[in-house]
Amino acid sequence: MRPFSIIIPVYNEQDIMVQNTESLIAHLKGLYESFEIIIGSNGSRDYTPLLGERLAGQYPMVRFFHVAQRGVGHAFRQGVRLARHDFIVSLDMDLSVELGFIERALKLLDEGHEIVVGSKRMGHQRRSPFRLMGSGLFILCARFLLDLAFEDYSIGAKAYRRSVLLGHLDRINHGTSYVIDMIALVHRDGGRIIEIPVWCEDFRASKFNIVHEGVYRYAHLLRLWWGLRRCPFPRYF
Repeated sequence: MRPFSIIIPVYNEQDIMVQNTESLIAHLKGLYESFEIIIGSNGSRDYTPLLGERLAGQYPMVRFFHVAQRGVGHAFRQGVRLARHDFIVSLDMDLSVELGFIERALKLLDEGHEIVVGSKRMGHQRRSPFRLMGSGLFILCARFLLDLAFEDYSIGAKAYRRSVLLGHLDRINHGTSYVIDMIALVHRDGGRIIEIPVWCEDFRASKFNIVHEGVYRYAHLLRLWWGLRRCPFPRYF
């Protein structure tokens, strides 16, 4: 198996970061010889930066950075720049999605896929009804506007070829919509995307302001639709 990078954007995760990072390391060391875990703090105001630096000092496979601006996209974009390997797996720090996704996603990337989408709707999910309804509505809108048949546009449980991300790095803004941007652009260009079911359990309170996140995601979806509608063929718009 090729070496790979895991990118985990974090915001104020002092309560779970050390334990979950060590659990992830233990899981990966039992399966792989070469990997790196890149933890990127975006605007954290608690002890997350301090704990991240300690983890990086203690474990050679862990790399940590902190950006002052809040925004998961800032952290993910910097993580892509820093990654040493072409296979990139994106996870949430709460590890709410089964870690078996990593092994399956890496195998599919190795077989030539450019993006692997881990889908909670295709698999099994235990989340609040409000979050289920919110994500379901967004998926329906994406299907209607962009003709995308995928079932999950959250940031966690996704895998990419780094070369694909670098080709569209300008599409990664401050927020979470880089996921649907990457999927829509690669799909438009005829790239290989595959969706697989994952198991997820997540009852934690969201780190996002729900109203602000909703306005941002739907506004971005409309801009993406309009951009693809106006310029469907060039690689960039």
